[in-house]
Formats: sequence, C-alpha cells, structure tokens
Amino acid sequence: MHRAGFREFGIDAKYDFFDVPPEKLAEFFEKEVRTGRIAGLSVSIPHKIEVQKFLDEIEDSAKKIGAVNTVFRKNGKLVGANTDWLGFLNSFDEPIDGKNAVVLGGGGAARALVFALLERKCAVTVITREEWESAAIKKDFGVATDLISNLSEYSPEILVNATPLGMRGAFENKSFVPAEFFEKCRPLVFDIVYSPRETKLLADARAAGCPTIEGLRMLVNQAVAQFEKFTGEEISPAKMRDAALAELAK
Repeated sequence: MHRAGFREFGIDAKYDFFDVPPEKLAEFFEKEVRTGRIAGLSVSIPHKIEVQKFLDEIEDSAKKIGAVNTVFRKNGKLVGANTDWLGFLNSFDEPIDGKNAVVLGGGGAARALVFALLERKCAVTVITREEWESAAIKKDFGVATDLISNLSEYSPEILVNATPLGMRGAFENKSFVPAEFFEKCRPLVFDIVYSPRETKLLADARAAGCPTIEGLRMLVNQAVAQFEKFTGEEISPAKMRDAALAELAK
C-alpha cells in the first residue's frame, strides 16, 4: 500500500519489512532508526506498547490509547502516533454512537478500538481469556471487563475481534465466538484480521445473517492516515485498497 503511494506521488522511498524480536527492539532503534536511515515505521504486534519507550514525542490520542502503530520524523524528533482508531472508525457505513459493544482482546489493537468506541460514546465491555489480559485496559479506560467463558451472557450490538485468532497460519479457522452465539443475537461483527479476508468468525456471523465488516477496511483506512503522517500527502483509499487486494491475491 505504501509503495503504491510512493509511486503515485513520485516519492523516492521504499517500504520494507523488519522482523524484530521483542528483545532486539532497543537495539533496532539505536542502530537502525536513530541513525536516520529509516524515516518512518509501521508498528505491528507485539511492539505497539513497548515502542513508546524509544520515542521523543507521542501524539495525544496515542498517549490516551497507550499504544503506537506509527512512527514518523518531525523537526528532527521521532514521533509516535496511532492511526488504528481512525482506521477503525472510518470503516463503518453507519453511525455507531451510543451502541453497546464487546471487544475481544486486551492488547495494543484492542486499546485503540476501545478508545475509538468511547469517542463515539459506546458502552464497551472488553473480554479476554484471562483476567490479567484486560486489567490495564480496565484501569486506563474504566470499561467493564469479563472472561471469554462468560461471552454467552452478552448480546452486543457490535462485536469486534481485536486478537490474531483467525489469522492465516497457526490461528486460521479458529474463533473465540462459537457459531451458536449468533442464534440469540445479531450484532454487527467486525474482525480486524485481514488475511484471510473471511475469517471463521466472519463466516459464522454471515451464515447467521449478521452484518459484517472485514479487517481489510481498517487496514486500508489506517494506512491512508499513516501515509499522510509519513509524507504529508493525502492518498485515495481506493488506491491503497487496490494495492492491498493485489498483494493478498498472491
């Protein structure tokens, strides 16, 4: 997506993948980022929270979220931002203000989605496998929390998967939500996993007649906001979506 953006605007830059283990994150910033060779970074799991330690400034929204997915340079400083929450909100076709929402997961992505939902005055419950996984979100955002074993007690209007479960590979064809859950309620189901495009969660929800939103929407929309942070240019979401679809097709 970002390479397509660079071509669109004639920007002499490249966008590469850096496989950085958690124990090597400090060394990566010291040797690769602080040297000036890298102008910006997209930050993925599991670094979205830990990366904050290595930045000079953090934007207010990212501070409130407590997680960073975008690093860019501004006035010689490394600045952290979060575009996940914007990408999430821009993926809905209808207003979600005041809805009752359940978020599955307690990591950096979940924090961004909780922040976004609270911005729209939604009633939010965060559900995780273990109590410790949601403790920080409960403390920082004041939302209700519960365990996945109690999911059947809920009937949300919006259900969001903010975990890697369902992702291509070891987590594929898996879901925290049993198919029979959708027999009693028909929430709007949003899965932030984008590969495969149709996860088991989305397939089960669609089979039950629930409206769904695929993770590709959020992926594209957060990247659009991220590209503007990197370059100052506004790119068409359609351009990035086409690039993403071409890559996923491979």
